[in-house]
Amino acid sequence: MNFGSLQSQLDETLAELNKQREELQRVEDDLSKRTASVRSKDRMVTATVGVGGELSKLEFHDERYRSMPKAELAAAIVKIVSEAQRQLQSEINEAIRPHLGDTAELRKQFRDESPWGDFLAPLLDMQQEASSWLKESNRNGR
Repeated sequence: MNFGSLQSQLDETLAELNKQREELQRVEDDLSKRTASVRSKDRMVTATVGVGGELSKLEFHDERYRSMPKAELAAAIVKIVSEAQRQLQSEINEAIRPHLGDTAELRKQFRDESPWGDFLAPLLDMQQEASSWLKESNRNGR
C-alpha cells in the first residue's frame, strides 16, 4: 500500500469536505434570514412568515376586515399564513436541492473508491441512520 498516495487522497477528500461544509454554512446563513410574503387574492391582507414558519407581519390593506364575521376573518388569516409558509418552504427546498446530492456522492466515492472505504463504512452507515432517524423524528414532531 502506498501511504503517500493514500495521504494525498485523504487530503483531497478533507479539502472537499471543508469546501462543502463552508458552502453549506453559507447556504444555512442565507436561509436563516429568508422570509416569504403572500397577499390574499382579494388583496385585503398580506402575511409574512420566517424560516420557522412564524408569522412576523400581518398587514391589512383596507378596512374590509372590520365588517367581516370573526370566523371568516380568522379563516382568511389562517389561509394566507399557510400559503406564505408553503411558499417559503418551497423556496428553501429549491435552495438546498443542489446541495443534497453532494454528500451522497462524496459518501459513495469515499466508500467505493478509497482504501479508507472499508474502514469508514460502519461510521458512514451510522451517520446515515442517525440522519434518517432525525428526519423521521422531525416529520413526526418529536
